[in-house]
Amino acid sequence: MARTYAVTFEKVSISATQDLFQINGASGKMLRIKRIAVSSVDATPPTAGMLALRCSLLTATVTNGSGGSSPTPRPLDLGDAAASFTAKANNTTPATTNGTKTTIEENGCHLYAGFDYSFPVPPVVGPSEAFVFELITTPNSFTGSGTVIVEEIGG
Repeated sequence: MARTYAVTFEKVSISATQDLFQINGASGKMLRIKRIAVSSVDATPPTAGMLALRCSLLTATVTNGSGGSSPTPRPLDLGDAAASFTAKANNTTPATTNGTKTTIEENGCHLYAGFDYSFPVPPVVGPSEAFVFELITTPNSFTGSGTVIVEEIGG
């Protein structure tokens, strides 16, 4: 049975390139990344600018990024069990892999518009793999919030 979870960060100061989210696969489970989003939540609009974004799959041995937080995935159905996968957010040192890093979406947006993308074919993350949603250019400083919707399958 599939269970769906939201991983979020709220009102984080963003002024450098970083892994906005890192979703790590869980033993005996498969994950599907359904949706990603990031937006400015400043009360006063920050300096206008563009955000360059990339989504990647990291295979084989993944070394977690650092400098951010470890948000708890929250079930969208409040009766569901806790998630088996783990998440990281806003890491200023990026995650790495000794396997292949595959770009699955590269895009951008204006800071004022934000970015909200639902995958037409959700990428699959297996055990010992990771999905990374990256901010790949240094932005104008802003306060941001973000979300990743993850479906966990198995076990």
